[in-house]
Amino acid sequence: MIYAIVAVLAMLVAQATVQPAPSPSITPDVPVYVGNPATHFTVEQRIEGFDPDGKARLLLVAHFLDAQNQPTTILANSDLDWTADRGHVQWQNRMRYGSPAAVVLVDTDGPIVATIHANKPAIGTVVVHADTHTWTQPRVVAEALGPHLVQLGWFPLATLPVHLVRIDGHGTRVPIATVPAGSSTYRDTTVRPGAQYRYVVIQGNSVAQPPPVTVPGPLPATSIDDASGKGIWLYWSVNPLDDNYYGKLDPSVIVDQAVKAGLHYVELRTAYGAHWLIPPSAKPTIDAIVDGLAAHGIVPMGWTVPREVTFEDLATSMRTIHYRTARGTPLRGIAIDLERGDDFLGADPHGLAALWMYEHYLREAVGPHYLIVATVEDPSFEHLDNTKYPFREIARDADVLQPMAYWRMMARHVTISPDTVREMLQRSYTTLLAQAGRTMPVSIGGQTTADGRNGYPPADEITASLEASKAAGAIGECFFDWDGTQSYQWNAIGAFQWALK
Repeated sequence: MIYAIVAVLAMLVAQATVQPAPSPSITPDVPVYVGNPATHFTVEQRIEGFDPDGKARLLLVAHFLDAQNQPTTILANSDLDWTADRGHVQWQNRMRYGSPAAVVLVDTDGPIVATIHANKPAIGTVVVHADTHTWTQPRVVAEALGPHLVQLGWFPLATLPVHLVRIDGHGTRVPIATVPAGSSTYRDTTVRPGAQYRYVVIQGNSVAQPPPVTVPGPLPATSIDDASGKGIWLYWSVNPLDDNYYGKLDPSVIVDQAVKAGLHYVELRTAYGAHWLIPPSAKPTIDAIVDGLAAHGIVPMGWTVPREVTFEDLATSMRTIHYRTARGTPLRGIAIDLERGDDFLGADPHGLAALWMYEHYLREAVGPHYLIVATVEDPSFEHLDNTKYPFREIARDADVLQPMAYWRMMARHVTISPDTVREMLQRSYTTLLAQAGRTMPVSIGGQTTADGRNGYPPADEITASLEASKAAGAIGECFFDWDGTQSYQWNAIGAFQWALK
């Protein structure tokens, strides 16, 4: 059995196992090994060069060894601290690189000293040294993020004003901006879909011209109607030990259940931060789900969970938007899960700005006509206003707001009834629009899982939530989540008729 697991894991390099938003599962204390227990570890350095954010990227990957100095793998429950003497460090999920890892980002030249401490298993500390002065990759880069945005980055941080010139396919040179000293990046939002451009980056006597950039073509047509009616979130794991491992998904069963429940759309999670969750081995399964849903008139929609306002993270959301099955079926819209906390876009105060900035940059990239659903924290249930969560800023760039109104998870009292659910969801809807500062489409995020102390919602609460959402004026209700939905809940969802306008 262990050898079979190892064989599967070999196919999962560059993939990630992630936890469902918004509540990470509790991690047991004991590491899960394939092989012998680890007694020490090493850290591999991989120089990733310079990115369109103007950052130098150093990837660090931990490798565990047993008492005989042989490699061993920890599938779950390791805990390492990653720190650096400067810059920013983002931990990576162990399944992305086959072992715990982190990326160090810096914007100035010089040495980097990173310290990695193993808490679980408690096997010591490793210190690694790097120096960006020695890196040979191009220090000025330009990449298209979407059909309406090209991003330029330069390293190190500019000490003089930076003058930017764009050259189109006809050779016409146009000065597009002068960026002040202290900058490292610029987003050109005046490009045309499908066009090719060259850029000249001038700083003092330094002139750089990165390779030509081809802007992606137009995106598929989408509509707010695509996020209307009854929906559900569907996510999977790339770890073969998990209950929701993609290899256990049966596309025909999923499609049949969606049809029986009368769903209008399904949000499929494709990424956690920059971690892409459709490895080549999973693509046939996910494609069969997407194609099957579309064949029955059910909208397949992308769903991503941002972690950083970086080009890499945003590019993974754009990868979702550009996704096509082997038959050419697209995902019609994207839901972005805008949450605070270390597993998401960060804590206050910087995490608050990240919530709306991420969505704004994505909107710049896709243009004004592609469907963006903003999945937001619930202002009523969590007692939030615009000083604690940027509802108003998020609403400016969203087509639909989707509050996570998980009534049993959030309820502070044990006594919950259908009438209580109706009151809670009505309050959720009205409070959200008040904080958004304008009237706009809302799709309530409902609950089917047992997350929280109050257990699974019974059928009458599911029905009450649908009645309340529709009566309040919401365009639909999307339930979290597929894997946790019980048969009686499916029946309640299927019995409720939500006719689309």
